[in-house]
Amino acid sequence: MNKVLKTIAFLFITVVAFSQTPQKIGYLNAQAILADMSEMKSADSQLDALARQLSAKDSIGQVAFYAKAQSLEKASQEGTKAPIEIEKEKKALEDEKAKILAFQQEMQKQLGEKQKVLYQPIFDKVNKAIADVAKETGYTYVVDATKGTLLFADEKNDLQSLVRTKLGLPAAPNVAAGATPGKN
Repeated sequence: MNKVLKTIAFLFITVVAFSQTPQKIGYLNAQAILADMSEMKSADSQLDALARQLSAKDSIGQVAFYAKAQSLEKASQEGTKAPIEIEKEKKALEDEKAKILAFQQEMQKQLGEKQKVLYQPIFDKVNKAIADVAKETGYTYVVDATKGTLLFADEKNDLQSLVRTKLGLPAAPNVAAGATPGKN
């Protein structure tokens, strides 16, 4: 009986050992790929234009607010307005300041939403190209070396040029995280 258990255990260990295939891990620099995409440059341009437009509108509101505040302060110091009028105008300025803050929050929300709308399709396209290349070349995992955490990488596992080709981008020098693999 003991011999049968040992044989079963040996067979089990052998099957498990041979069934585990080595994991193939590739890497690339996603930031370099994104930076060269015309879609990304267009999205950046559109987002910058919206930011400038909203910022200009915000600046106009702030300039008007500070002009009213200075005028009220001057009138208060010179005594050219009745105290009840000054309090009334202070309340109006507080309301205006709250509107400015609300607009700034809305501005940030609009920029965030626009960024998501513009960038998500691009990220999806790049992720699909990475997944396609990984499947076509037998890679189990692909690491984004952009973060600089890649301590060593064999250049044969650099998928940068394959993904760039899949996306129709020109070839670029082998740059993982802005440094030569193995020298970080």
